[in-house]
Amino acid sequence: MICPNCEQQTEPGKFCTNCGAQLSGEEAAAASDPMNNVGQGAAPPIENSQGGAKASEGNETVDKLKKEASDFGGFFLKLLKEPSAAQKTSSTSLIPGIITMVIFSLFIALGTYLVARQISSIFMEISFVDSFLLPLGQFLVLFAVLAVLTFAGAKLAAQTLSFTKALAKFGAYSVPFLVLAVLGFLLSLISIPFSGTIIVLSLIGPILLIPVFIIMEQPANGFDRIFIILGVCLVSLIVSSFLIQNVLGMFMGGMMDSILGGF
Repeated sequence: MICPNCEQQTEPGKFCTNCGAQLSGEEAAAASDPMNNVGQGAAPPIENSQGGAKASEGNETVDKLKKEASDFGGFFLKLLKEPSAAQKTSSTSLIPGIITMVIFSLFIALGTYLVARQISSIFMEISFVDSFLLPLGQFLVLFAVLAVLTFAGAKLAAQTLSFTKALAKFGAYSVPFLVLAVLGFLLSLISIPFSGTIIVLSLIGPILLIPVFIIMEQPANGFDRIFIILGVCLVSLIVSSFLIQNVLGMFMGGMMDSILGGF
């Protein structure tokens, strides 16, 4: 820009770099505007800043996903080697704990789907939605309800346990039972008899054992832990039996539709 006092070229700023005269507000603003400096040796403004920001956000998302995957891997391997280490699980393991429960539900639903396919080849034809998607959603709800019941039991016992810590612990204790569910799923892939029984047995942990493990970690300052455990297990059995009845009801409905459709 040109200084109005000495009429010499000056650098952008509040004062002239040649004579030291103060530049007016409009001139200083014009000097600081990158659009006015184009053609005077200044670099033009970056026009693709929005695209660069999107790329930066994408890289941050990828890095975050990599970190979560790494954290889950360490979480899973540690508890696979030493399941009792779940007692030391804190709220910082919330996301790995939730991922464990989601994977658990996924494998149970996949096992249900494979068992349904074996049955459908003989008696009926069941849709993918009825044999996989709906059971997946129901098992996810079941895990959430079981974690809530465990948290409520801990609160009745007046124990110091936050809801996020209860979720993290529930996922941590689920690791060995998840391995059992994966085993049942793999056996069902090769049509081994009673593979469905192994999958059902893997659910004993979340329904009956894990709430007991968590509630027994701390002494009770409220209601007696035995009464609380009995209540939590009773409600868990009622909820899980309702879920199993729904799954069986879908199978029976598919069977009836297949039979009636032949007439």
